[in-house]
Formats: sequence, C-alpha cells, structure tokens
Amino acid sequence: MNGVIAPDKVAPEIAVEVAAKPERLAAAAVAQPATRYEWLALGVAVAATVALYVPIMIGLVGDWTEYPSLSHGFAVPLISAYLLWNRRHSLAETPIQGSLAGLPLIVAALAMLVIGSLGGESFVARLSLPITLVGVVLFLMGERVLRQAWVAIAYLAFMIPLPYVTLKALTYQSRLFDAGLTATALGWIGVPVLQNGVMLQLPNMTLEVADECSSVPAIAALLALGAAYAQLQVRPTWIRAILTLAAAPLGLLSNIIRLILTSLSAYYLGPIALNNVIHKFSGTSVFLATVVLLVVLDTFLTRLWKRGRA
Repeated sequence: MNGVIAPDKVAPEIAVEVAAKPERLAAAAVAQPATRYEWLALGVAVAATVALYVPIMIGLVGDWTEYPSLSHGFAVPLISAYLLWNRRHSLAETPIQGSLAGLPLIVAALAMLVIGSLGGESFVARLSLPITLVGVVLFLMGERVLRQAWVAIAYLAFMIPLPYVTLKALTYQSRLFDAGLTATALGWIGVPVLQNGVMLQLPNMTLEVADECSSVPAIAALLALGAAYAQLQVRPTWIRAILTLAAAPLGLLSNIIRLILTSLSAYYLGPIALNNVIHKFSGTSVFLATVVLLVVLDTFLTRLWKRGRA
C-alpha cells in the first residue's frame, strides 16, 4: 500500500524464479553447442580413425581403379563431405552431450576390423569403417549431433564393394535375367532371337550379355546416386527414402533398355552397332538414364506431396 511492496506478494514469485534458475543453468550446462576445442577433438579422433584404416583404404582404391563398375567409390567420400558441409549450420547450433553408448560401437567395429583383416574377409574389415565413425561421433558429440551427421557417415558404405563370391553369383544370375528380358522384348518387337543362357542369337550375329553388361556390380553406385540426389534439396523423409531405394530398380530398367537398343542396332546395322559410344560407355549411359528417371519420379512424388498438403 502507498508505494510499499508487500513482502508476502513478492516472496512466492522470487522463490519460483530462484528455483527455476538452477534448472535452466543445469540444462544449459548439460547441452550446449560445441566449442572449437570440442570440434577439434572430434577432428583429431576422426583423423586417427582414418590413419588406422589406411591399409583398408589402399585396398579400396585399388579395387576402384581396377574395376570400372566400382569407380564410383572415388566420388563417395567427396559426396559424403558435401553432405556434412551442407549441414554445417545445423551442426554448429546442435547441443552436444557425449554418450557412452558410442563405446560399444567402437569396440564392435574395431573387432570387425581385426577379424576381417586377420581372416581375409575384406568386406567385414571395410564395413567397420563407417561403424567406427558413428561410434566416435556418438561418444564425443552425442545423439543430437549424430542425428545430423549419420546420413553423411552411412553414405560411406556405398564405396564398399560386395564380397567377391556373392557379387560373382549375383552377376551371373543378373546376366541370365537381363538376357531373358531382352529376348522377350525383342520377340514382342518382331526381332527373331534365340536365347541360350547369356547368349542372344540373332539371324546375323550372336551377342553375349557379359559381366560388364550386368547392373549388379553397379547397384552400390546406383544406390549412392539415389541417396545423393535425394539429399540435394529439402524433401520429406518418405520422398528421400523412395528416391534412394528406387535408384537401383531404375538403373536395372535403364540397363535393360540399353540392351534392347543395342540388340536392335546389331540386328539392323550389324557389328558397327557394337562400336558406338552408348555401348562402349555402357556405365555412363545407364547412369545418365537413371538420373533422368529419378528426376521424373521426383517430379511426380513432389507434385503428389504438394497436392496432398493443399
């Protein structure tokens, strides 16, 4: 009254405010954006991990160089780095809180590295690299940072070739499948053809669906292509998942179309058809066709999504 504040009216508010401040301070202390030193610690840990995997990386580079169907491996680390760079602002603002849950992942991944290296299972040893990186990020930076970075880290798995025995068996089955579909399509068009395993016997020449003509060795590259394309723009998660998973079947479809066109050219033009650019650079042509199909699918899904929102 008369300009004097009653203590009984102020005390509860002050008590509430004082009680609330420690909670806010505790929350701020628990989860804050990373400082330079914390990012530096993460960088040192990642650099140490990469140094540990140098022998593995040398073997990977050798495979990428020797087999053209695996040459996409050179681009995968660059795309992964771009995906991280594209999220740099979100990462800088993400609160950090290291988690002990990362330690079991690190231990398991290093065990895979040792077992794969000593047992001659290069696929197991190579696959442990992205798992180790996931464990390091989770241990040092926490779950929230991992949510922002896991896509870029998991993307590194696309640079790892499938085990040779599995890849060889799948490739042969794919050759049979591709030859059968091509022969069926040629029959529908009216081109006489006789399929004998992976051989297509035309009236004027015989074609073979060789290992290089199969899309199986490039499945990892096609999935990597779809994943990279899906991350280029802001899209709903379900559209990103569909684009990533659709890249492989769209690549197989593109390869079948290429085989049909090559067979038609060989039937009407003769051996000269096998010396064209599309046949010599089959992998490039399949990739370009897959990109076109992805753009068409993306346009359709985006319009469907916007129509649903409207």
